[in-house]
Amino acid sequence: MKRRWVSVIQALTIPACALLLWAVAAQRGWLAVGLLPSPTEVAESFQLLLQRGLVLRHLQASLWRVLLGFAWASVLAIPTGILLGWVRPLRPWLMPTLHFLRQIPPVAWIPLFLLWFGIGEASKHAVIVYAAFFPIFLNTVMGVEQIPRSLWEVSRVLEFSPLKTLCKLLLPGSAVAILGGLRLGLGMSWRALVAAEMLAASSGLGYLVMSARSLVRTDEMVVGMLLIGIVGLAMEQLLGLVEHGLLPWNRATAGRGGVGDGPIAADGKRS
Repeated sequence: MKRRWVSVIQALTIPACALLLWAVAAQRGWLAVGLLPSPTEVAESFQLLLQRGLVLRHLQASLWRVLLGFAWASVLAIPTGILLGWVRPLRPWLMPTLHFLRQIPPVAWIPLFLLWFGIGEASKHAVIVYAAFFPIFLNTVMGVEQIPRSLWEVSRVLEFSPLKTLCKLLLPGSAVAILGGLRLGLGMSWRALVAAEMLAASSGLGYLVMSARSLVRTDEMVVGMLLIGIVGLAMEQLLGLVEHGLLPWNRATAGRGGVGDGPIAADGKRS
């Protein structure tokens, strides 16, 4: 318990110092008018947006989009990753194309997605699916690759069927990496969603920031940015709690150089 409180204090030290410096600069008049609002102005703007119901409306729109797109990305990426991790002869046919597509940022696809799917929800969902697919897919492939050779030999000796191999070996053996990929994919989908909302949306936190920009309301812009960061962090932490709940043994292996060290990033490195 004491260690946890120390970690909380360490995590909050820099934000608290930044907030204090921001408040002092605003009180002393060091901030240029119109460029950066004071903390008090931001708090008042947040309260006003909350009273008008805009915070809840934009937050619900963004969360619904990201969760739906993230779910579709998971449904596509996990089976594809397991398949390519399991059936290696397929890799020369598919991996070069997937690695090529991975190099194109999701934001670069927004104009084409708008042209193909229109300015409605489908184009935003497409951006989210594209952004979240590759971290989940690559982590899944690497999770299957990291299953010890001895376990594969046991499955062959016991003559596991393909279905039993999937359920008894592949999914449990790659679960840590898959959940790590889901955490990365959720973060990528959240950032891609906000970019899509900034370009083509009538609701959502990204739209809130862009509409405030057009009205030169820097206080509302800061409110939107803070909400984006807080909600993104909260979702990542929530998925981390789910991961620890599903894989309690991963806590003991974390920090020992094993798979539990953390999710594997899209470039194959651990975060």
